[in-house]
Amino acid sequence: MSSLDILTITQEGEGQKVEFKEKYSALESEIVAFANANGGHIYLGVTDEGQVRPLSCTNKVKSQIMDIARNCDPSVRIKISKDASGVIIIDVPEGNDKPYRCREGFFLRIGPNSQKLKRDEIIQLIQQSGKVRFDEILNEQFRFPQDFNFEEWESFKRLARYPSHMKPEDVLVNIGVASMQEKKFLLSNAAILFFGKDPQKFFPEAKVSCIKYKSESRYDILDRREFKGTILQQLEGALTFFGRYNAKQLKVTGAARHEEWEDYPAVAIREAMINALIHRDYFYDSSHVYCHLYENHLEIDNPGGLIRGLTLDDLGNKAARRNRMLADLMQRAGYIENAGTGISRIKEALHKNNNPSPEIITTNFFSLKMIARPQQLTEQGLTDRQKKLYAFVAQQGPVSKTTCQNFLHVGSDTTLSELKFLVSKNLIHVEGKGKNTRYFLI
Repeated sequence: MSSLDILTITQEGEGQKVEFKEKYSALESEIVAFANANGGHIYLGVTDEGQVRPLSCTNKVKSQIMDIARNCDPSVRIKISKDASGVIIIDVPEGNDKPYRCREGFFLRIGPNSQKLKRDEIIQLIQQSGKVRFDEILNEQFRFPQDFNFEEWESFKRLARYPSHMKPEDVLVNIGVASMQEKKFLLSNAAILFFGKDPQKFFPEAKVSCIKYKSESRYDILDRREFKGTILQQLEGALTFFGRYNAKQLKVTGAARHEEWEDYPAVAIREAMINALIHRDYFYDSSHVYCHLYENHLEIDNPGGLIRGLTLDDLGNKAARRNRMLADLMQRAGYIENAGTGISRIKEALHKNNNPSPEIITTNFFSLKMIARPQQLTEQGLTDRQKKLYAFVAQQGPVSKTTCQNFLHVGSDTTLSELKFLVSKNLIHVEGKGKNTRYFLI
């Protein structure tokens, strides 16, 4: 690194990945803080104010710094270099074996500070690292057979095509969701969610709320249902609720049997609900799965953002499971393939039904939004370009004519003509004048 680069860094100051230290003290906490976060750089020989105070970087000094990193638990692999200005640079990568600790405890880099973690924060870091999985924990509070739902077990056994004579104790141990310990039969949290008489007794927020609104706001509620019980009972209850309000239309094709359109393809709703139930963060016990059904769109929200290591572009292409046992049980029951294709199935089903592509937002929650198929879209004589434009406005709106023009890659007049056609069919709405004109779907 050149002295010019060091000058730029010192002018910008400390941050999420930059720490200044004038001396060698307290390196352990800074190293583990970066390793527990996204990695970073420690600049030795720089004051908090960004002034350079050159330090000697002998082989002995390097060896001492390397020993500090090796003595962390687990060890942290670092790289040491020296700038021409005399600044020693310690490169700390993001750790692959979190959490890391030093003699002073566990630390995490948050903005420009390395903060010592409290008990609950350490637990959260362990959970986020995937070292402890909720669904794999054996629950000693569950009593077998008193709390076991044998009817749900028999139903699952039929779905999984297990022989009728097989006992739950034998099967559940063999497939790894239960264990016999000290003559006591213990079920994992995953097995409780599938086979408990009252799973909410152990996990109060393991439920689904479905809400139907009168319009596009949450002001007027027409219907609300809360579904508890096992995961499969919650799934069936939610799908029944959606089926009650998922309007169907006949598609006249000239064939002997008419095809049927839906506001939302049932397969897309089913896949979205399954994803929400098996990928939700069950450690997050302050909320549950919500299904909001508006006049022209629906939203399914579940606690837990993207699984660590995945990006939005990975969805539908890579298989990753927050709750491996739940996914395995769902696969054994024939509900999923466990191949990471859920999002792809949703997109494909929406496309075939002439719905716009889904919108996915990830924060602490995973939110999936679907826009209803416009009535008689195909029967109104829309061209492929008009369908494409409608889907774009529905997903991105409010949008300007220029934005639509850039999307379609056609001339201004052609874009305006297509927009006016969609407006005339009451498929989209327009507001404003001149450069302030915007097109959107209510």
